[in-house]
Amino acid sequence: MTGIIMILTVMIFSIFLVLGVVSYFQKRGGKWIYFTLTALSLIALVFMLFFLNWDLSKPGQNNPNPPVTETPDNGNEVPGKENPPEETPPSENPTDEEPAEEGPKDEEPKDEEPTNPPPAEPAKIIVPENGTVDYKVGAGDTLWSIAQRADLTVAKIKEWNNLTSDTIFVGQILKLYGKNVEPPPPQEPPKQETPPTTEPSVIITNGSLQQKEIALTFDAGSDAIGIAILDVLKKHNVKATFFLTGSWADKFPNYAKRMAVEGHDIGNHTYSHPDAVNTNTNLFVQDIIKAEEAIKRATGVTPRPYFRFPFGTYNAAALKAVGGAGYPYSIQWTIDTIDWKQPSVEVIISRIQSGASNGDIILMHIGGINTPEAVDRVIPILKSMGYNLVTLTELLDL
Repeated sequence: MTGIIMILTVMIFSIFLVLGVVSYFQKRGGKWIYFTLTALSLIALVFMLFFLNWDLSKPGQNNPNPPVTETPDNGNEVPGKENPPEETPPSENPTDEEPAEEGPKDEEPKDEEPTNPPPAEPAKIIVPENGTVDYKVGAGDTLWSIAQRADLTVAKIKEWNNLTSDTIFVGQILKLYGKNVEPPPPQEPPKQETPPTTEPSVIITNGSLQQKEIALTFDAGSDAIGIAILDVLKKHNVKATFFLTGSWADKFPNYAKRMAVEGHDIGNHTYSHPDAVNTNTNLFVQDIIKAEEAIKRATGVTPRPYFRFPFGTYNAAALKAVGGAGYPYSIQWTIDTIDWKQPSVEVIISRIQSGASNGDIILMHIGGINTPEAVDRVIPILKSMGYNLVTLTELLDL
């Protein structure tokens, strides 16, 4: 009700004020009556707001003294005295009772996803102060993790194992030294000059014709698309011979290192794969020496005494140059699989199986896409034919 009266008063005040202003500007009579009524309306509005303490706010908001709800008469009321507030008996229904203070509500238990236990930390590698450890690289190992577990530095491990990068492979053996037996840092090998002229290199195309032995050889001169051949040889426990160009060794030092670590023979295939017949002799010798240095850096072993001519082409001058560079044996082949032309697996197998004989040297390439699968299938065939698969060192009994 009070709200309605207040609204009517405001409307009357507004009407009289508007009429007075209009009469004033239009110079009509009776404007003072309107202004008087406007003033009276304003006084009434102020009186209602302040003296009668009427509140237009919503119930329960900004009311400093909310009305007190009267309690029902229980027959104990004493005239002239206020009855004390009656205590409300506790409700039998606990849900109707409002606690004075609400503690934090217990959250409903959530179904937490089971978490996998953290992986166990790898065991420390104990390296005796006066001894060494041959550590076999396992899955997940890195040079950094091995160094941390052995209290060593990555630089030391790389130096001791002749590593040119941080890449290692599963199964690789790393030599770790105690602080009292640490080898001295390797000295830079002196730059090799062209060796003096010696006997010409000898062409070898096969081993003993009386021994049932065959040597698998692989040239590495371009890419490493068929590097899975290392896994195949390891699977069958077969050692082979790899002829590396120096550029390939510089490009894939870890693969070259693995070949040496896993016991394969390493030979020199020049640095840039030039044709010996059409290359200046001095330049050809320099290319051989450059390749030898690159192969040593990558593998830690010398490629001597085995050399293989790029494209298999040579002449007397080339043989003399190769011999003068320190390679007495120039290795050709008995069976050429021509796998660099990417024939099918069946064609490669057929060429090997049909031509196999005592003392054979079989030529294949790391760049052969189908070579790994073909070798994986032909090794059991050759073994079933009674052949032992050996390195050139074993084949030539050197």
